[in-house]
Amino acid sequence: MAALAKATIVVFCVMALIDVCFGAFYKVGDSLGWTNETKTVDYYKDWASNKTFYVGDSFYFEYDQKQNDVMEVSREDFHACNPKSPLNIYESGRDTIKMWKQSHVFYICTKKGHCQAGQKVDIRVVDPPPPTATPTPPSPSPSSTPPTPDQPLHSSPPVAAAPGPSKDGAPDQPLNSSPPVAAAPGPSKNSAPLFLSSKGLQLLTALGFLAYNF
Repeated sequence: MAALAKATIVVFCVMALIDVCFGAFYKVGDSLGWTNETKTVDYYKDWASNKTFYVGDSFYFEYDQKQNDVMEVSREDFHACNPKSPLNIYESGRDTIKMWKQSHVFYICTKKGHCQAGQKVDIRVVDPPPPTATPTPPSPSPSSTPPTPDQPLHSSPPVAAAPGPSKDGAPDQPLNSSPPVAAAPGPSKNSAPLFLSSKGLQLLTALGFLAYNF
């Protein structure tokens, strides 16, 4: 029995995964399953009224097959709890019914007094809404080129025109001209001898020593 229960759970999980890929999966009655022991007569009516079912969804009826069953009937037989003209009947205790088209289906339990106690459910199946188109983001507008300024930035200062000749024939003295640099005086004949630094003296001493020895 334990192995059978584990196998049933595995099959149920696999079926749930498959149905998730191709539609929603509903357990009729949620935790109570399919039973006549509900708290209210409208339990299954309330269960279905707050949901929207689409083509491709699956419905799982779980119940004790010795005390319950599932029968699909017409609208009239549903309201009258009449099991004499079944459209489909399920008795395995683990029934999964997949909705392949838009429809309104009605299910009852045929056991005595169960339908009258509220063990019945009607399921309205509609076509799924069309997929919402993903809006295409607007293409970025080309960046506008900034207008070229009349005066370019970091422009070089204007070059002053060379001064023209004066009336006397001599060129005008340019403004802000630098004074002429005086030439450095050359050494005089009577200039004092240059003094060598300490390093120079050491070098001359070393050269003299080498010259003396060679």
